[in-house]
Amino acid sequence: MNEAIGALKEIFGDARVDTNVDRYLNDITEAPRGQADIVVQPRTADEVVAAMGLAHAHGLPVTPVVAGYNVAGLAIPRNGGIVLDLTLMDRIIEVNHDAMYVVVEPGVTFGQLKAHLDAEAPELVYSYPFAPPFTSVLANALLDGLNNLSLRHGAMGQWINGVEAVLPDGTVVRTGAGAVVDSWFGRAPLPDLTGLFVSTQGTTGVVTSAALQLQPKPPHRARWFAFAYDLAHAHAAMTALARTGSFDDVGLMTWPAAKMLFGATRDLARAEDEPLAFLFIDVTGASEMELDARTAMARRMLGEAGVESIFAVEDLVRLVPRYAKLAELPTTLDFLLDYPGGGLTWVGAYGPGGRWLEGAEKGLQLLEEHGFPPFLVARPMAGGHFYVLRFVVCFDKADPVEVDRVRAVMGQTADLVLDHGYVPYKASADAARRILARAHPGFTELWTRVRGLLDPDHRMNPGRW
Repeated sequence: MNEAIGALKEIFGDARVDTNVDRYLNDITEAPRGQADIVVQPRTADEVVAAMGLAHAHGLPVTPVVAGYNVAGLAIPRNGGIVLDLTLMDRIIEVNHDAMYVVVEPGVTFGQLKAHLDAEAPELVYSYPFAPPFTSVLANALLDGLNNLSLRHGAMGQWINGVEAVLPDGTVVRTGAGAVVDSWFGRAPLPDLTGLFVSTQGTTGVVTSAALQLQPKPPHRARWFAFAYDLAHAHAAMTALARTGSFDDVGLMTWPAAKMLFGATRDLARAEDEPLAFLFIDVTGASEMELDARTAMARRMLGEAGVESIFAVEDLVRLVPRYAKLAELPTTLDFLLDYPGGGLTWVGAYGPGGRWLEGAEKGLQLLEEHGFPPFLVARPMAGGHFYVLRFVVCFDKADPVEVDRVRAVMGQTADLVLDHGYVPYKASADAARRILARAHPGFTELWTRVRGLLDPDHRMNPGRW
């Protein structure tokens, strides 16, 4: 290790090589404390190549990290070695107005990308999550996250047109059209090697840049909050709206989110006249006539589904300014990140809409049985081809008894969603074990071969998958 540290300092200089690794060993989740020897901060892809080659020569584990704000413990180093902090790699390399994509490095944040597009490509938009503006655009896509345009266009891994990556032995590779021609217009018609880096949690290599799809920005827009008093009505509304293909976003949060937004933390209780869930609905149009037609259709369909309390976002924010936190993305949900004790975790899963209602009801019941509020986030994805179930828990990381309860309920929740045909995304190490235990043996065999080919020593982000 000492020899490797000396070599790294020759490459990076003392300022970007640090043996003080403490802040990388924990995150906001219930995941146990990690172990690492050194942090390296590359600025360029060539420096990543140098670091990876040195790690390969010395047999050192490598854990890539950007913001470290995923809620599955995925960036906590497990076997010592090198933490590769990619935050300084923050260039927006290209915006292609014609083919509608942007090429970014891993340190580019959602706030940075939005500001850049607003200034340089106002006719185009990216998709944003309920995540802090300082989190990584590229990491979210590589982990198959969901954002506010996922109703139309699916999980964010599908937005990746191609990548440049460094393999565990230091080899540089490219995937997608940009591997052949001077444009990252898409992944087809080549063998889809981009998938080797999607949802693999950094175990196959370090992505140093990626081309991400952009979407045209419609000139006309209306945004609503709508309140539902039972999950069946909420599900019916989401399904009806998703299958029209006419809406940009239809998402759901249950009542604990609203309580926490207004400062409540412990002993949350829902009054009988309070809605069970609120839907956020985004409608756009290429013309005022199209927008009017879509909003009229949405009101009719919401009423038919039993959801009649509908408010324009602007009106509700004017009446209740705290709702501004949910009105425009990206946004920092302080009420989650600043929860007393600093703990935040969830099991999120993708699966069939036909099992959503049963899974949602049983998952909320499970949270309450363990003493946690019934906090659910959901959304139909890719036009309703699949849905999201995300069960959220805020907790006190300093309370070991509460941490144990969190670990227990998260494990049981992972089993529950799998029982209902849902597969956890951004899967924690525990959830990944549960997935693999149920997987077809051919899937496990193929994944073992791929992993063994690219990273035979399992040095890349060890402990995952």
